[in-house]
Amino acid sequence: MNSSQKPNNNGISPSVLAFGASMLAVGLVLGYMLAPKQQTAPSAEPVAKAKVVNTTGGELRKLTEQEKKELTARKQPAAPAAPQAPADSPFLASKFTEAFNSPEQASSYRQAVGYMSKGNARAASGPLTQLEGSSKGSAWREPVLALLTEAQAATSRTADSRLNIATFKREYPDSEFMATVVLADARAFMQDGKRSPGAGGPGAITTQQADLYRQAIARFGEVASKWPSDTAASEALFNKAALQGELGEIEAAQTTANDLIARFPDYRNAPRALSNLGRMALAAGDSERAQAVYQKLIASYPKNRMAQGARGQLNSIRMVGKAGPELQIDEWLGSGPATIEALRGKPTLVVFWATWCPHCRREMPTLEATWNRYKSQGLQVIAVTKNSRGQTTEKVREYISANGLTFPIGVDAGGQTSRAYSVQGIPAAALLDKDGVVVMRDHPTRITDEVIKKYL
Repeated sequence: MNSSQKPNNNGISPSVLAFGASMLAVGLVLGYMLAPKQQTAPSAEPVAKAKVVNTTGGELRKLTEQEKKELTARKQPAAPAAPQAPADSPFLASKFTEAFNSPEQASSYRQAVGYMSKGNARAASGPLTQLEGSSKGSAWREPVLALLTEAQAATSRTADSRLNIATFKREYPDSEFMATVVLADARAFMQDGKRSPGAGGPGAITTQQADLYRQAIARFGEVASKWPSDTAASEALFNKAALQGELGEIEAAQTTANDLIARFPDYRNAPRALSNLGRMALAAGDSERAQAVYQKLIASYPKNRMAQGARGQLNSIRMVGKAGPELQIDEWLGSGPATIEALRGKPTLVVFWATWCPHCRREMPTLEATWNRYKSQGLQVIAVTKNSRGQTTEKVREYISANGLTFPIGVDAGGQTSRAYSVQGIPAAALLDKDGVVVMRDHPTRITDEVIKKYL
């Protein structure tokens, strides 16, 4: 063995040195990782970190149909609860409510009674139809069938209503709910009258329509006289007054409306009955009667929204018989008159409207037709608009061009003309005679051809 192959008893071989160096490096790393962390002083305003929890396990997937429905349901507002019927309603007598086969049936029935008590026949019709289908031989068939006849008549299902009326009278000739069934019979005639061929509004009642209305009036009268304290009597009087007014029998309508107010002052539609009567009196040209009716409405129901409308109508009525206020127009779109004085010698229809008003837009083609029909006979038509709710004069020009309107249209930028004519809502109209005197101030639809012809 030569000297290079002899073991070195006094030193460390290179391989051992390399191994030791590697172990030292490992030790340093482990020591750094396992040693306790040095605490640093907290900052004056530590920043809170939001904790994000992932419940999907990192899996990306589409929502199931059930999950979609649940998410959609959470976004939808809760359905409004069905209205509650008065606790003393005969339809909620325990002999009926406790006789149902299941809690679900009882609940559905209570909801239907609640809807009918608030005049919502459409919402009640479905549950009542389902209940009637399984009511044979049950103790609760009688009230369900009675309510169903009324719901069907009120929603224009008059043929179905009459079939069930005949069935009810045959099965329950002495029923405590007969007032409701006769009321349904009256409603059926009223609805048939409204849908009869050629049926029109006030002043355009056909012979067939008038006949159906008179049959309805007779039955409404029967309910009011035979069952004077039944809640059905209040509905009967309300509808009787409305039909009498449509037939032009204003004095009879007023007698019926007064009877309603005296007997059922808290009836939900009592203020509307007076409002309807005032409107019909105005349409008939009886402004004195209309004024008295509106004053009674305000005195009897001062907080009702109908009273607010009545106050506006009184302001309008007070204009009748006075000279028409001057037109304060900033810009005419098309050739327009400078003053009301310039229109002397011509009956003039002034209509207040705006492009953003859907009811106004519906009236504009009719106004154009009226203008074309009577301008050769001397009628002057003027439309007045006020720029509001984003409307601009340029938008009005665009509307005129798109709809082919040819009568003069004035922009009342400050609203002075609207205020002068007591305009509180649009569309509104005023009819002036040849002397410039206001002869009617009402909704445009009530200034009919018959009214216009009187002043040509």
